[in-house]
Amino acid sequence: MSNIIEDELMSSSVIKNPNNLDFDYVPDELLHREEPLRLLAQMFKPLLSDISQNCVIKGPVGSGKTVIAKKFCSQLVKTARKQGKIIEYVHINCRKRSTDSMALLGILNYFDSRFPDRGFSVQEMLQVLKKQLLKRNAQLLVVLDEADALLKKSNSNIVYNLNRFSDESSNDKIPISLILISQKDVLSMLDSSSISTFKRSNMILLDKYSRDDLVDIVKQRIDLAFHKGTVDEGCIDLIADIASEWGDARFAIELLWKAGIASDHQHVSSVNPEHVRIAKAETYSIVTETKLRNLDRHQLFTLHAIARRLQRDKTAYVNTGDAEKSYALTCEEFEDKPRSHTMFWNYLKDIESAGFINIKPSGKGHLGTTQLISLPDIPAEITKNKVEEILK
Repeated sequence: MSNIIEDELMSSSVIKNPNNLDFDYVPDELLHREEPLRLLAQMFKPLLSDISQNCVIKGPVGSGKTVIAKKFCSQLVKTARKQGKIIEYVHINCRKRSTDSMALLGILNYFDSRFPDRGFSVQEMLQVLKKQLLKRNAQLLVVLDEADALLKKSNSNIVYNLNRFSDESSNDKIPISLILISQKDVLSMLDSSSISTFKRSNMILLDKYSRDDLVDIVKQRIDLAFHKGTVDEGCIDLIADIASEWGDARFAIELLWKAGIASDHQHVSSVNPEHVRIAKAETYSIVTETKLRNLDRHQLFTLHAIARRLQRDKTAYVNTGDAEKSYALTCEEFEDKPRSHTMFWNYLKDIESAGFINIKPSGKGHLGTTQLISLPDIPAEITKNKVEEILK
């Protein structure tokens, strides 16, 4: 048995640098995202004169929001040091730290890894943060990644509190700048006093990557992570074709990584398109579940309602009227109140943009201007069951 384990652990791999396939890896060159980086540099130039700035980066899953923020902030810190300015940069994942106190603890842990995780109020933690920054004579740049997860629970108190550091008229005025990252419209989640600190022009809107963009990104990761000549050319096009449906670079990179693992499992010396197909079968379900968990409760109710109706009627499409009736039933089953017709339409658009459904005009043979909804990829029964698992 130990020989089997040792043989597998010591066997050769087509992957040379697995870290370069990690979602947290930031390549030296960000392909097809030069313009957002330039815009961020223009927006945050005032930091070099001790003037705080705020910004929102919005875009779909896998559009490069996080990697752009990490790349820009790291470079800004280095450039500021050359100018004799100290900017401390902290990146907070708000899905993991979804309350004000947890987010502040994450910031304080950057300065003091031993800072206790309980026993301090939010106001006390803000005072400790202030002292840390004064001691260092430093500005602070905080990235709140997936900010909607935090703002949904805590309203906008943390944004208001951090911005107040810059507004105070005392001699201890400390510039704190914020970058909010989200798939959603986070400005609508802020109160009026917090919104006023965000210039409407300080918004980076990212589109999905095109198929050609994904080809370039996959080629770059092959060069960075794989031994030379171990990935067939056909794999690049196939991965780009699969991932281009969502324009999702993360999905493309994960497909590439899993294809490499599939090749290693077969103990062959190169990755071919069949390994990509194996990777898709495995990765698709993982990616789908991750994306499902990013939906909020009523978006999940809406998707459940559509899937249930399609499964029950054994049809390719459900019209929006029937889907809304089914949504009301799902809400009742999960002991929640259905939202308004307008909100239901918003939920439909949200889950369409997340790639779960397609909506098209009904066309001839249908009364009125109703639209038809389909599930293009995942069987209705699987969708329904997976949503129920998450809701329960």
